[in-house]
Amino acid sequence: MHHPADTHRTAKELSPEELKAYRRQLDQQFQNRKVDEALLQRAWHTAHRVAALLYKDFGATQVAVFGSLAGQDWFSKGSDIDIVAWGIPSDMYLLAVAETIGFSREFKIDLINFENCKGLFRERVQNQAVPIQNGETNCQATLMKIKEIDSVNQEELIQRLSDGYTKVEGAVGLLREALQNIEDAPARYRRSIELEIARYLYDFYKQLENIFERIAREVDEALPIGAEWHKALLEQMAEPRMARPPVLSQETCSELQKLLAFRHVFTYIYGAELDYERMLENAERVNEIFPNVSEELDVFITWLKKQESDE
Repeated sequence: MHHPADTHRTAKELSPEELKAYRRQLDQQFQNRKVDEALLQRAWHTAHRVAALLYKDFGATQVAVFGSLAGQDWFSKGSDIDIVAWGIPSDMYLLAVAETIGFSREFKIDLINFENCKGLFRERVQNQAVPIQNGETNCQATLMKIKEIDSVNQEELIQRLSDGYTKVEGAVGLLREALQNIEDAPARYRRSIELEIARYLYDFYKQLENIFERIAREVDEALPIGAEWHKALLEQMAEPRMARPPVLSQETCSELQKLLAFRHVFTYIYGAELDYERMLENAERVNEIFPNVSEELDVFITWLKKQESDE
C-alpha cells in the first residue's frame, strides 16, 4: 500500500508521525524477510553442475551467475537461474542452450553468451556476475561468499548507502576540478579534459544509480526490468513506497532525467562523436542540482538511521 498523499513530499517535508509510520513498516519488512536457505543451496548446486557441463563439454573459459541468484536476498521459488559464459564457440552456443533448457526440473535456466551482450545489459551483467571456477564443486563456499557481500540488514544497508554517497561526492569533486582546469587549458589539451569531464559525468550518474538500485532491491523489494528500467528506477525514487517516503523530489528527478539521457549516449558512442557543448552544459547542471541531490539523500539516510529512537 502506497501513500498517495505524499507523492511530492520527501522525508524532509513529512511530519514526525508520518516518518514513524514509514519506519514501522520498514522495520516489519526487514523482520519478515526470510531467505530460503534450502532453496538457495539447491539453486547454487544446480548452477555449479551447469558450469561444470559448460566447461567440460562446450569449451567455456569462464562461467558466472548473475541476476536474482547473485543477489540471493531476492531469489525465491520461481526465480530463474541466470548464467553467463565466456569462450563458448559460436557454433556450439545453441547446443549449449538446448542442453541447459531441460537441465533442471526445479529451476528454469537462462544461459547467455557474454560476447553477445551489448550496451547497458553488458554492463549490468559485469556488475552482478559471481564467477564459478572450473572444477569448483563446493557451492557452500560460494553461498558463504555471497552472504558476506549481499546479506541485508538495516545497519548494513545504511552503511552501503553512505559509502555510495561518498563515491557520488568524489565524482562531483573530480568533475568540478576538471571544469576549473578547462577554463585555463591551452587548446591542445582541451579535448583530453573534455573526455575526462564526460567520464566524470557518467560516473556521477552511475554511482547515483547504484544507490537507487540498492534502495529498490532492499527497501522497495522491486527492481524495474525491461528496456526502460533506468528511467523507471529514477521515477521510482520520486515515489512513496510502502516502507519509505520518496527519496527524491519531483524537481530533482526531472533534472536527473536530463543527465540520464547523457549516460545512455556516453555508453553507446565513441568519444569523438560526443556533443561536447551539451556535455559541458550537463556538467554545469550537476553543479547546480547536486546540492539538492545531496540534501535529499542525506535526509533519507538520516531517516533510516533514526530507527525507532523517536518512538
